[in-house]
Amino acid sequence: MESRWTHIGRLWTNGEPYLAADFGIRHLWLGSTEDEYFDRIVDLGPEEISIPLGGEAAAIVGGDGVVRDDSWMEVFESVDGIIAIVQASGADYRQVVGDALEFAEAPAEAHAFINTPSGQLAIFSAACDGAGEQAMMLLPPHTGHMPVEHGPPSRDSDTGLRLPAGSARYRVEAWSYTKLGDSGCFARWLLIPQ
Repeated sequence: MESRWTHIGRLWTNGEPYLAADFGIRHLWLGSTEDEYFDRIVDLGPEEISIPLGGEAAAIVGGDGVVRDDSWMEVFESVDGIIAIVQASGADYRQVVGDALEFAEAPAEAHAFINTPSGQLAIFSAACDGAGEQAMMLLPPHTGHMPVEHGPPSRDSDTGLRLPAGSARYRVEAWSYTKLGDSGCFARWLLIPQ
């Protein structure tokens, strides 16, 4: 896991999914102030992996309530620029996350595409606005070791990520609740440079 994937951040969810979108259009998402989270996200099924945002699309990533309700989602980048968001549950957390990263079966869900003409990718909670007073702070990637255990939420405010885009276009693939034998389960979202 360590040789191919680099851990670049953690995102906390209270059950809500996150959105991955071009940084330049994030301000168009009004999940909190205009109730877009309730109007456009809450009733979506796992097969829905993107929504229109302005003239572009935002990917719906993270927050699989079958894996865990309140949960960390681990964010990785591969040596070839793929962004992986993994939500996992199991007795050996680190092992389940590693197995989820290497899981090779095709996803059951459809795929979607998002464009990143600004050269930056924003990943933030769909329950918040994309920018402004009701938005979460977006942090740059911070490389480090994958946590050994899931652990409790941070006492600090929840944050999203602001990443340099490795491509002007990403293919998004999603695996909703996926069982790993008796060892655990995961959900995984891949943003693959095109």
